[in-house]
Amino acid sequence: MGGISKEEVALYDRQIRLWGMEAQRRLRSSSLCFIGVKALTLEACKNLVLAGVGHITLCDGGTVTEDDLEVQYYFQPEDLGKPKDQVLAERLKILNPLVDIQANSKLLEKPANLNKFDVVVDVGGKECSPIQLNGLCRATKTTRFVAADSFGAFGYIFVDCLDKHEYMEEVKTIGDSEVANSESKHHKVTAVYKPLEQSIIAKPDTTSVQRLLRKYPPLVFICQTLVAEGSSLSAEVSTDKLEALVKSSLKARQLSDNIVNGDLLARVARSWGTELVACAAVVGGTLSQEILKIVTHKEIPVNNWYVYDGIKGDGITCLL
Repeated sequence: MGGISKEEVALYDRQIRLWGMEAQRRLRSSSLCFIGVKALTLEACKNLVLAGVGHITLCDGGTVTEDDLEVQYYFQPEDLGKPKDQVLAERLKILNPLVDIQANSKLLEKPANLNKFDVVVDVGGKECSPIQLNGLCRATKTTRFVAADSFGAFGYIFVDCLDKHEYMEEVKTIGDSEVANSESKHHKVTAVYKPLEQSIIAKPDTTSVQRLLRKYPPLVFICQTLVAEGSSLSAEVSTDKLEALVKSSLKARQLSDNIVNGDLLARVARSWGTELVACAAVVGGTLSQEILKIVTHKEIPVNNWYVYDGIKGDGITCLL
């Protein structure tokens, strides 16, 4: 990793005080890729650019539409019909000229391109299914994978940091006399992750409905189903179809379909394919935070699901 200039130290002074110079160096040398340009992409990238990542590549074969203008505040009417990834890349560069930001809608035509990224993030991209993309990342043996999306008042994040991910954990030791005498020490910890394909068919350690509901939010099983369907799922999905897909997934795992109630299924079905700026901002903030953890190796990233229910105001992490 290269050294950090005086200009960068001055610019990032506050966060360097928070997580240290070594973490900032890791961040500065990191290379990220976002597949799919949505409101969630904008929110996460904005935070990462301001934090001082080294490089971001945006990949989306779509063009700016009227719907995009409603939820992506960096897009303007004059951008209609222009490539989404190129427009967002140019706007993000204004936030922090020190970050290298590129657009490449043809990126996935050569899967070997993924080797150069530390983290690849799928944000509802249509170029490749999340499961396929996760497999391509795992094949590199170095590229971590994240899948995320927000729809209506709901959102999810899935993280795969490969089989082993090392991070530094802070442990505080309390002095004998006063809490004020506490000292912080860091030690290396290894976390184990699993690929998306395994996670969406994984059987929880209990089949009891009551125990499952205490440990797992019902929304996570719906999100797993949506991710499993990938780009094959249309922009609109009926409650009946979503219910059938979720029940089929639960049955395959020998789980009761009473885990998920009809009201939640109906709300998610109505929300699918829509974006709300407020929800994208919340999930995007969490997404950028987890990516920072991955590249700096400070604290453990989500392992392995995070689901957000904006109606309840709940963001819950669970392992499946």
